[in-house]
Amino acid sequence: MSEEMDDDRRLVDNMLEANKNVRYACICDGEGKILWNSRRDNIESMLTLEETRDSVKAACEQWSKRKKLSEKIGKGKFALVDYEKLKRITIPLANNHLLYMHIEANKPEYMGDILNIIKYVEEHPSQK
Repeated sequence: MSEEMDDDRRLVDNMLEANKNVRYACICDGEGKILWNSRRDNIESMLTLEETRDSVKAACEQWSKRKKLSEKIGKGKFALVDYEKLKRITIPLANNHLLYMHIEANKPEYMGDILNIIKYVEEHPSQK
């Protein structure tokens, strides 16, 4: 396993281990190809594999559009989409990869969870 792949696995595993509200996490490349992913045990996925791939690809396309504006407005740190049944957060990583996660909805602590995840990614340069 390559060192980059090992870093991706570690980041995904850390997100699931550290935060009980994370349902699913993956790392994808700039084109939306899922490189590493994991789902919390005993949780049924709300999306099919194909729907997840489409959602990841769409998130990558949105980040590509955001990057075009970054020179004028600054680098994006994260994006949050609030659905009725879950929250989707995406965090760009420095290696042109994207951390993509589903977090349980309707949990009062979810915003604190998201901020902790962003802080973790910012503090661990090997994950950027």
